[in-house]
Amino acid sequence: MKRILCAGLVFLAAHAGAAMPAKVKRGNLEIRVKVTGTVIADDIFRIKSTIEGRVESVLTSTYVWRGADQHLAFLAHKELAAMLDSKGAQNVDILEDRWQRVYRPTSARCPDTCFILKSFLKPKTWVRPESVMFEAASTLKLVARVRPEDASWIRDGQDLVFWPLNDPKRRLKGRVAKFILDIQGEKVTPGGTFTLLMSPDRYFNPGTEWEGEIVPMSKKDVLYVPTGALIREGGATYLPVRVSTGITTEGLTQITAGIEVNRDVLVLDDEQLKGSQRHRQEADLEALRAKARAQRGEEESAGPSIDPVPVKKKPKHAEVLDDIDYGEDPYGEP
Repeated sequence: MKRILCAGLVFLAAHAGAAMPAKVKRGNLEIRVKVTGTVIADDIFRIKSTIEGRVESVLTSTYVWRGADQHLAFLAHKELAAMLDSKGAQNVDILEDRWQRVYRPTSARCPDTCFILKSFLKPKTWVRPESVMFEAASTLKLVARVRPEDASWIRDGQDLVFWPLNDPKRRLKGRVAKFILDIQGEKVTPGGTFTLLMSPDRYFNPGTEWEGEIVPMSKKDVLYVPTGALIREGGATYLPVRVSTGITTEGLTQITAGIEVNRDVLVLDDEQLKGSQRHRQEADLEALRAKARAQRGEEESAGPSIDPVPVKKKPKHAEVLDDIDYGEDPYGEP
Protein backbone atom coordinates (compact mmCIF):
# COMPACT_ATOMS: atom_id res chain seq x y z
CA MET A 1 0.00 0.00 0.00
CA LYS A 2 1.44 3.35 -0.98
CA ARG A 3 1.52 6.32 1.44
CA ILE A 4 1.74 9.87 0.14
CA LEU A 5 1.07 13.50 1.13
CA CYS A 6 -2.41 14.46 0.00
CA ALA A 7 -4.14 17.71 -0.75
CA GLY A 8 -7.32 16.22 -2.19
CA LEU A 9 -8.23 13.52 -4.65
CA VAL A 10 -5.03 14.35 -6.45
CA PHE A 11 -2.15 14.07 -3.99
CA LEU A 12 1.31 15.53 -3.41
CA ALA A 13 4.27 13.20 -2.94
CA ALA A 14 7.28 14.37 -0.94
CA HIS A 15 10.02 15.55 -3.29
CA ALA A 16 13.66 15.80 -2.30
CA GLY A 17 14.53 19.43 -1.67
CA ALA A 18 10.93 20.61 -2.25
CA ALA A 19 9.00 19.33 0.76
CA MET A 20 9.76 18.38 4.34
CA PRO A 21 7.67 16.01 6.49
CA ALA A 22 6.34 17.29 9.82
CA LYS A 23 3.87 16.12 12.47
CA VAL A 24 0.69 17.42 14.05
CA LYS A 25 1.49 17.88 17.73
CA ARG A 26 -0.36 18.67 20.94
CA GLY A 27 1.00 21.02 23.58
CA ASN A 28 1.17 24.63 24.72
CA LEU A 29 1.21 27.32 22.05
CA GLU A 30 2.40 30.88 22.67
CA ILE A 31 2.06 33.95 20.50
CA ARG A 32 5.55 35.49 20.54
CA VAL A 33 5.78 38.93 18.96
CA LYS A 34 9.24 40.06 17.95
CA VAL A 35 9.89 43.79 18.18
CA THR A 36 12.96 45.78 17.20
CA GLY A 37 14.16 49.33 17.55
CA THR A 38 16.81 51.77 18.71
CA VAL A 39 17.55 53.90 21.75
CA ILE A 40 17.34 57.67 21.35
CA ALA A 41 18.22 60.60 23.59
CA ASP A 42 15.30 62.94 24.31
CA ASP A 43 14.92 66.39 25.86
CA ILE A 44 18.45 67.32 24.86
CA PHE A 45 19.92 70.48 26.37
CA ARG A 46 23.30 72.19 26.78
CA ILE A 47 25.13 73.24 29.93
CA LYS A 48 26.89 76.58 29.47
CA SER A 49 29.47 78.52 31.43
CA THR A 50 28.22 81.38 33.60
CA ILE A 51 31.64 83.03 33.97
CA GLU A 52 34.82 83.66 32.11
CA GLY A 53 37.32 81.30 33.62
CA ARG A 54 39.70 78.41 33.29
CA VAL A 55 38.78 74.74 33.37
CA GLU A 56 40.54 73.30 36.39
CA SER A 57 39.12 69.77 36.19
CA VAL A 58 36.59 67.70 34.24
CA LEU A 59 34.89 65.22 36.56
CA THR A 60 32.69 63.23 34.19
CA SER A 61 32.97 61.07 31.10
CA THR A 62 30.35 60.82 28.35
CA TYR A 63 27.51 58.33 28.06
CA VAL A 64 26.92 58.24 31.82
CA TRP A 65 24.13 59.41 34.09
CA ARG A 66 24.88 62.22 36.53
CA GLY A 67 22.72 63.52 39.35
CA ALA A 68 21.99 67.17 40.15
CA ASP A 69 24.30 66.96 43.17
CA GLN A 70 27.27 65.61 41.21
CA HIS A 71 29.96 67.95 39.84
CA LEU A 72 30.68 67.82 36.13
CA ALA A 73 33.60 70.27 36.13
CA PHE A 74 35.25 73.07 38.14
CA LEU A 75 35.96 76.49 36.64
CA ALA A 76 38.24 79.11 38.21
CA HIS A 77 37.91 82.79 37.38
CA LYS A 78 41.02 84.83 36.74
CA GLU A 79 41.90 85.67 40.39
CA LEU A 80 41.47 82.08 41.62
CA ALA A 81 43.36 80.72 38.62
CA ALA A 82 46.28 82.99 39.51
CA MET A 83 46.23 81.75 43.13
CA LEU A 84 46.15 78.13 42.00
CA ASP A 85 49.11 78.77 39.75
CA SER A 86 51.06 80.40 42.54
CA LYS A 87 50.41 77.53 44.97
CA GLY A 88 51.15 74.83 42.46
CA ALA A 89 49.16 71.71 41.90
CA GLN A 90 46.94 71.07 44.92
CA ASN A 91 43.61 69.41 45.54
CA VAL A 92 40.82 71.66 44.27
CA ASP A 93 38.55 70.77 47.19
CA ILE A 94 41.20 71.90 49.70
CA LEU A 95 41.65 75.21 47.88
CA GLU A 96 37.89 75.67 47.69
CA ASP A 97 37.53 75.09 51.41
CA ARG A 98 40.46 77.39 52.20
CA TRP A 99 39.30 80.32 50.10
CA GLN A 100 35.60 79.69 49.98
CA ARG A 101 34.79 82.99 51.69
CA VAL A 102 36.61 84.95 49.02
CA TYR A 103 37.10 82.84 45.90
CA ARG A 104 35.03 79.75 45.16
CA PRO A 105 35.62 77.53 42.10
CA THR A 106 32.52 77.47 39.92
CA SER A 107 30.96 74.02 39.62
CA ALA A 108 29.12 72.84 36.51
CA ARG A 109 26.12 70.58 37.27
CA CYS A 110 23.03 69.18 35.61
CA PRO A 111 19.81 70.93 36.66
CA ASP A 112 18.39 67.47 37.31
CA THR A 113 19.48 63.88 36.70
CA CYS A 114 20.76 63.78 33.13
CA PHE A 115 22.67 61.65 30.65
CA ILE A 116 25.93 63.22 29.44
CA LEU A 117 26.20 63.01 25.65
CA LYS A 118 29.16 65.27 24.85
CA SER A 119 31.87 67.18 26.68
CA PHE A 120 33.53 70.23 25.13
CA LEU A 121 35.97 70.92 28.00
CA LYS A 122 39.67 70.29 28.35
CA PRO A 123 41.64 71.00 31.54
CA LYS A 124 43.55 74.32 31.70
CA THR A 125 41.62 75.82 28.80
CA TRP A 126 39.76 79.12 29.11
CA VAL A 127 36.05 79.54 28.46
CA ARG A 128 33.89 82.57 28.06
CA PRO A 129 30.42 83.24 29.47
CA GLU A 130 27.71 81.27 27.60
CA SER A 131 30.29 78.85 26.17
CA VAL A 132 28.87 75.35 25.76
CA MET A 133 30.53 72.94 28.19
CA PHE A 134 28.33 69.81 27.96
CA GLU A 135 25.47 68.40 25.93
CA ALA A 136 23.09 66.22 27.91
CA ALA A 137 19.66 64.55 27.71
CA SER A 138 16.98 64.47 30.36
CA THR A 139 15.71 61.05 29.19
CA LEU A 140 16.63 58.05 27.09
CA LYS A 141 13.85 56.34 25.19
CA LEU A 142 13.62 52.81 23.90
CA VAL A 143 11.68 53.19 20.64
CA ALA A 144 10.09 49.94 19.42
CA ARG A 145 8.77 49.00 15.99
CA VAL A 146 5.93 46.49 15.62
CA ARG A 147 5.20 44.80 12.29
CA PRO A 148 1.73 45.16 10.73
CA GLU A 149 1.20 41.40 11.14
CA ASP A 150 1.69 41.73 14.90
CA ALA A 151 0.12 45.11 15.63
CA SER A 152 -3.25 43.64 16.59
CA TRP A 153 -1.66 41.69 19.45
CA ILE A 154 0.00 44.62 21.22
CA ARG A 155 -1.57 46.51 24.15
CA ASP A 156 -0.24 48.94 26.73
CA GLY A 157 0.93 47.24 29.91
CA GLN A 158 2.21 44.03 28.27
CA ASP A 159 5.55 42.71 29.51
CA LEU A 160 8.58 43.13 27.25
CA VAL A 161 11.94 41.38 27.44
CA PHE A 162 14.64 43.08 25.35
CA TRP A 163 18.38 42.97 24.71
CA PRO A 164 21.06 44.66 22.55
CA LEU A 165 21.79 42.96 19.24
CA ASN A 166 25.51 42.94 20.05
CA ASP A 167 24.99 41.52 23.55
CA PRO A 168 22.00 39.10 23.60
CA LYS A 169 22.79 37.85 27.11
CA ARG A 170 22.18 41.28 28.62
CA ARG A 171 18.41 41.12 29.07
CA LEU A 172 16.17 43.76 30.57
CA LYS A 173 12.43 43.91 31.27
CA GLY A 174 9.85 46.61 30.77
CA ARG A 175 6.20 47.26 29.88
CA VAL A 176 4.60 48.51 26.69
CA ALA A 177 3.50 52.14 26.98
CA LYS A 178 1.89 54.61 24.59
CA PHE A 179 1.45 52.13 21.76
CA ILE A 180 0.14 53.86 18.63
CA LEU A 181 -0.55 52.75 15.06
CA ASP A 182 1.44 54.42 12.31
CA ILE A 183 -1.47 55.15 9.98
CA GLN A 184 -5.17 55.29 10.73
CA GLY A 185 -7.47 54.00 8.00
CA GLU A 186 -9.29 51.02 6.59
CA LYS A 187 -7.34 50.51 3.35
CA VAL A 188 -3.94 50.01 4.92
CA THR A 189 -2.42 47.58 7.39
CA PRO A 190 -0.46 49.78 9.78
CA GLY A 191 2.43 48.83 11.97
CA GLY A 192 2.93 50.48 15.31
CA THR A 193 5.39 52.01 17.74
CA PHE A 194 5.75 52.36 21.48
CA THR A 195 8.40 53.79 23.79
CA LEU A 196 9.95 52.92 27.13
CA LEU A 197 11.71 55.45 29.32
CA MET A 198 15.11 54.23 30.45
CA SER A 199 16.56 54.95 33.87
CA PRO A 200 20.10 55.15 35.28
CA ASP A 201 19.88 51.57 36.57
CA ARG A 202 18.35 50.16 33.35
CA TYR A 203 19.47 51.60 30.04
CA PHE A 204 21.30 51.12 26.75
CA ASN A 205 23.41 53.83 25.18
CA PRO A 206 21.80 56.06 22.53
CA GLY A 207 22.00 54.54 19.07
CA THR A 208 21.93 50.96 20.40
CA GLU A 209 20.01 48.60 18.12
CA TRP A 210 17.98 46.08 20.08
CA GLU A 211 15.33 43.44 19.73
CA GLY A 212 12.84 42.01 22.14
CA GLU A 213 9.86 39.73 22.61
CA ILE A 214 6.31 40.11 23.87
CA VAL A 215 4.04 37.15 24.71
CA PRO A 216 0.50 38.55 24.39
CA MET A 217 -1.29 35.18 24.44
CA SER A 218 -0.67 31.59 25.51
CA LYS A 219 -2.91 28.56 24.96
CA LYS A 220 -2.64 25.26 26.78
CA ASP A 221 -3.04 21.74 25.35
CA VAL A 222 -3.85 22.54 21.70
CA LEU A 223 -3.13 20.88 18.36
CA TYR A 224 -0.61 22.71 16.20
CA VAL A 225 1.40 22.32 12.98
CA PRO A 226 4.20 24.35 11.35
CA THR A 227 2.68 27.50 9.85
CA GLY A 228 4.52 26.82 6.59
CA ALA A 229 2.55 23.58 6.14
CA LEU A 230 -0.74 25.46 5.67
CA ILE A 231 -2.09 26.61 2.30
CA ARG A 232 -4.64 29.41 1.83
CA GLU A 233 -7.11 29.42 -1.05
CA GLY A 234 -10.34 31.38 -1.41
CA GLY A 235 -10.43 32.44 2.23
CA ALA A 236 -10.04 28.86 3.49
CA THR A 237 -7.00 27.15 5.00
CA TYR A 238 -5.88 23.66 4.02
CA LEU A 239 -3.37 21.23 5.49
CA PRO A 240 -1.75 18.49 3.35
CA VAL A 241 -1.92 15.32 5.45
CA ARG A 242 -0.54 11.81 5.08
CA VAL A 243 -3.03 9.17 3.89
CA SER A 244 -3.12 5.55 2.74
CA THR A 245 -4.22 4.92 -0.85
CA GLY A 246 -5.77 2.02 -2.73
CA ILE A 247 -6.41 1.80 -6.43
CA THR A 248 -5.60 4.79 -8.64
CA THR A 249 -7.27 5.67 -11.95
CA GLU A 250 -6.49 8.58 -14.23
CA GLY A 251 -8.97 10.81 -12.41
CA LEU A 252 -9.63 9.29 -8.95
CA THR A 253 -7.72 7.53 -6.18
CA GLN A 254 -9.10 5.36 -3.40
CA ILE A 255 -8.33 6.55 0.16
CA THR A 256 -8.16 3.71 2.68
CA ALA A 257 -7.06 5.66 5.79
CA GLY A 258 -6.11 9.13 7.00
CA ILE A 259 -9.17 11.24 6.11
CA GLU A 260 -12.93 11.05 6.52
CA VAL A 261 -15.80 11.45 4.07
CA ASN A 262 -17.01 14.96 3.12
CA ARG A 263 -13.77 16.60 4.26
CA ASP A 264 -12.94 19.67 2.14
CA VAL A 265 -9.76 19.21 0.14
CA LEU A 266 -7.66 21.44 -2.14
CA VAL A 267 -6.40 20.44 -5.58
CA LEU A 268 -3.27 22.40 -6.51
CA ASP A 269 -2.33 23.31 -10.05
CA ASP A 270 1.11 22.54 -11.47
CA GLU A 271 2.52 25.98 -10.66
CA GLN A 272 1.43 25.73 -7.02
CA LEU A 273 3.15 22.37 -6.58
CA LYS A 274 6.53 24.16 -6.63
CA GLY A 275 8.65 21.10 -7.30
CA SER A 276 6.53 18.45 -5.54
CA GLN A 277 5.18 15.56 -7.59
CA ARG A 278 1.53 15.00 -8.41
CA HIS A 279 0.08 11.56 -7.62
CA ARG A 280 -0.92 9.77 -10.83
CA GLN A 281 -1.81 6.42 -12.27
CA GLU A 282 1.28 4.55 -13.40
CA ALA A 283 2.44 1.06 -14.23
CA ASP A 284 3.30 -1.11 -11.23
CA LEU A 285 6.66 -2.36 -12.45
CA GLU A 286 7.24 -4.64 -9.49
CA ALA A 287 3.90 -6.39 -9.97
CA LEU A 288 4.60 -6.81 -13.67
CA ARG A 289 8.01 -8.32 -12.98
CA ALA A 290 6.50 -10.73 -10.44
CA LYS A 291 3.85 -11.76 -12.93
CA ALA A 292 6.48 -12.34 -15.61
CA ARG A 293 8.52 -14.47 -13.20
CA ALA A 294 5.42 -16.52 -12.34
CA GLN A 295 4.64 -17.14 -15.99
CA ARG A 296 8.19 -18.27 -16.67
CA GLY A 297 8.00 -20.64 -13.72
CA GLU A 298 4.82 -22.33 -15.06
CA GLU A 299 6.43 -22.93 -18.43
CA GLU A 300 9.57 -24.46 -16.91
CA SER A 301 7.62 -26.85 -14.65
CA ALA A 302 5.69 -28.25 -17.66
CA GLY A 303 8.91 -29.41 -19.48
CA PRO A 304 9.75 -29.23 -23.22
CA SER A 305 7.03 -30.03 -25.81
CA ILE A 306 8.11 -33.01 -28.13
CA ASP A 307 5.79 -34.41 -30.82
CA PRO A 308 5.68 -38.30 -30.90
CA VAL A 309 6.93 -40.18 -34.01
CA PRO A 310 3.95 -41.40 -36.05
CA VAL A 311 3.55 -45.21 -36.07
CA LYS A 312 2.39 -46.95 -39.22
CA LYS A 313 -0.56 -49.27 -38.72
CA LYS A 314 -0.39 -52.84 -40.03
CA PRO A 315 -3.21 -54.01 -42.32
CA LYS A 316 -5.78 -56.25 -40.73
CA HIS A 317 -5.14 -59.09 -43.26
CA ALA A 318 -1.86 -59.81 -45.10
CA GLU A 319 -2.18 -60.11 -48.87
CA VAL A 320 -0.15 -62.68 -50.93
CA LEU A 321 1.43 -60.93 -53.84
CA ASP A 322 3.37 -63.89 -55.40
CA ASP A 323 0.39 -65.18 -57.38
CA ILE A 324 -0.13 -61.97 -59.23
CA ASP A 325 1.20 -61.81 -62.78
CA TYR A 326 2.32 -58.34 -63.71
CA GLY A 327 3.22 -59.37 -67.25
CA GLU A 328 6.59 -58.94 -68.83
CA ASP A 329 9.13 -56.78 -67.22
CA PRO A 330 9.21 -53.65 -69.29
CA TYR A 331 12.74 -53.03 -68.04
CA GLY A 332 13.95 -56.57 -68.56
CA GLU A 333 16.42 -57.72 -71.20
CA PRO A 334 14.94 -59.05 -74.47
